[in-house]
Amino acid sequence: MDRRSFLVAAGATLPALLGACGRPEPPLEIAGHVWPGYEPMFLARAMGWLDPERVRLRETASASESMRRLAAGEVHGAALTLDEVLRVRARGTDLRVVLVFNISAGADMVLARPAIESLEDLAGRRVGVEDSALGALMLHHTLDAAGLARDEVQTVSLTIDEQEAAWERDEVDAVVTYQPVADRLRDDGAHVLFDSRAMPDTIFDVLAIEAGHLERLERSTRHLIAAHFRALHHLRANPVDAGYRMAERLGVPGHRAMETFRGLVLPDPASNRRLLAGADSRVLQAAREIAGLMGDADAPLDRDFGDELVRPDLLPREEPR
Repeated sequence: MDRRSFLVAAGATLPALLGACGRPEPPLEIAGHVWPGYEPMFLARAMGWLDPERVRLRETASASESMRRLAAGEVHGAALTLDEVLRVRARGTDLRVVLVFNISAGADMVLARPAIESLEDLAGRRVGVEDSALGALMLHHTLDAAGLARDEVQTVSLTIDEQEAAWERDEVDAVVTYQPVADRLRDDGAHVLFDSRAMPDTIFDVLAIEAGHLERLERSTRHLIAAHFRALHHLRANPVDAGYRMAERLGVPGHRAMETFRGLVLPDPASNRRLLAGADSRVLQAAREIAGLMGDADAPLDRDFGDELVRPDLLPREEPR
C-alpha cells in the first residue's frame, strides 16, 4: 500500500477509532455479602477510594445469592470462598482468583445450644447449614471429628441471613456459621463446638472474576484490588476509625466491629503473592485438597482446573501508603 492509499484508509477508519476510544469502559460489577474479610473492599467505597464509574459493588444477602447473580450474568465477579469458586466453575462460569481477602483460622465455626456439650452430642440434632460448598465442607469436618455419619444428624438448610431467626424460633440445635452472625448468636447463649482452626489453610475467601470480563476490565480490576489494600492499610493504621465506619454493614456497635475479625488472617500484597504465585501455590494446593475432600458432596466442584485458576499478576507491586 502506498502512502496515499494508507492515508485514505486511515482517514476512513479514524472516526471509528476515535469513537471506540471515546466510549467509556463499563464498570466492573462485583457481588459481595456481609463478611468481615470483605469489608476492606466496602470500606474503600465508603472512604471514596473506589471510583463508582470503574467499579460497582453489589450487596447480597448471602454467598448463595452472589453465586446466583454470577450464574445469571448480573455481575462480573464475586467475593466467595475458594470452594464456592470451584462450585461456580463447575456450572460453566470460568472464574479466576485475583485476590485473597482472608484465611479463616477460627472465624468459621459450629455453634450449639448449652445442652450440647460435645461434638458427639450432635447425634440426632437439628443442624442449620447453608446450602453451599463451604457449609458442606464445614459440616463434613465437624461430623468427621465427631465420628458421626451425615445421616446421624438432621440438616436444616439455612442461608446466613436466616440463621438468627431460626435460632430464636428454636428450629435448630446447632448452626454452621460465621461472623458477624456468630457473635450475635453467642450473645444469645450459643457456644463454639468446632471451628476452622481444626482445618488450617483450607478456607480462603477470595475475589474471583469471570475470565472474559477480566480481560476486558483489567484496569478496573487493578483499581479495585489497589483500593482494597489501601483500605486494609487504613484498617491496620487506624482501627478505631475503620471499625466505626464498618459497623453499620457488619450489624454491630462501632466499638465491637474489630472483634468480628477474630480468627481471620488478612494477607497484604506480599502475602497475596506468596499465596497465589507459582504452579504449586498454596491456593492451588488448597483448591486441589478441597476438590478431593468434597468428592461425596451434593454440589459438584470443578476438578479440571490448572494454574490458570489464579491471576497473581494483577496484584500491586508496592505496598499502599
